Amino acid sequence: MVVVNLVEKFGVDDVLERSWELPAEVIEPLRAHVEVTPGGWVVDVWPVTARLAAIVQPWVDEPIDVDPDSWFVSSAQATA
Repeated sequence: MVVVNLVEKFGVDDVLERSWELPAEVIEPLRAHVEVTPGGWVVDVWPVTARLAAIVQPWVDEPIDVDPDSWFVSSAQATA
């Protein structure tokens, strides 16, 4: 099983518009703000706050609006 950490952007009617995979080096800065497993995977889904946006923005190629209903950090199982 391969798990990836993501930033996800949702649009109208909570439809996923886009997602960005986060590199492993972003996990340590995230630990202070979200729950992360010892293996480095984000537990649950976390709304992107201004602090989280500052951490993940370098890996997202569009400006993050910290509207709590649109942007989230999470983990997902990916196909290898």
